Amino acid sequence: MMVGMSVSPQRVLGTPARIMLVVAASIVPAMVLAFALIGYDTYDRERVRLGRDLLGTARALVAAVDTEFVAVKSALFALASSPHLSAGDFAAFHAQASAALRNQPFDNVVVTDASGRQLVNTLRPFGAPLPAQGSQRLQKIYADGTPVVSELFVGQVAGKPIVVIGVPAGERPPIRHAVSAGLSHERLSALLTRQRLPEGWIASIFDRTGTIVARTHEAARFVGQKGSPSLVQRMQEVLEDTIESRTLEGIDVFTVFSRSPQSGWTVAIGIPERELAAQLWVAMGRLFVITFIMLLVALGLGVAVSRWLVR
Repeated sequence: MMVGMSVSPQRVLGTPARIMLVVAASIVPAMVLAFALIGYDTYDRERVRLGRDLLGTARALVAAVDTEFVAVKSALFALASSPHLSAGDFAAFHAQASAALRNQPFDNVVVTDASGRQLVNTLRPFGAPLPAQGSQRLQKIYADGTPVVSELFVGQVAGKPIVVIGVPAGERPPIRHAVSAGLSHERLSALLTRQRLPEGWIASIFDRTGTIVARTHEAARFVGQKGSPSLVQRMQEVLEDTIESRTLEGIDVFTVFSRSPQSGWTVAIGIPERELAAQLWVAMGRLFVITFIMLLVALGLGVAVSRWLVR
């Protein structure tokens, strides 16, 4: 064997192999660059598409909340027109309201006077002691006859977080009495449950102050608390948006929210960033498979051309 003899690449690689190298050197860098650019664009587009779809869901949920409020107000207006109430027969009205509760979405019916004192509360038998100093949340009813939806608070008689919806008893001023109903957070949580969101997603209903009224995850722990500061601040600024935030339990989420211009209540839906990234990587994986197949097709064509050239 002769020392120092060099081997020419042409002797090691045949013509087809050399053509394949030329094809690969020409195609692979361009394919990699194209995959990176298309992948980034796909990731961004998928994120925007998912946000758009979630926004539609949030809008539907906040509309369902407003519809619930309208249904309660309609039922209360019907009760407020009772002749027992106009006659001051509160015992008979208590019996009528208690019977009406069987087919209503609220938990109790209350009659208050202009001072906020409760005269009737179906959670207690008629004549049982009731709070002498009532809530001032219904005062707008006496001021201008406007129905009221309160923020979440702990009811004096219910002893748990509730939302009160009230209407005037009578159309002509001065308004002497208001009829109201209490909704528990469990009834509002049912709106979220019926939506059947994926298990890892976190949906919440907020009142106009940014307090959590209902939640799909750890409701017992977080109902009655304010939402995360960044989310609450953004909810006060715009009606709808898509933001990155962190939940109260410390989970980074991709959040979409929609606020009702009528009630001022908001529904927010958050997808954990890890779960969102996993979904988007699945889409990226499909793109990679398509790109890889295209590369194999290109190399196959290169092999066919090289064999034709050799012949």
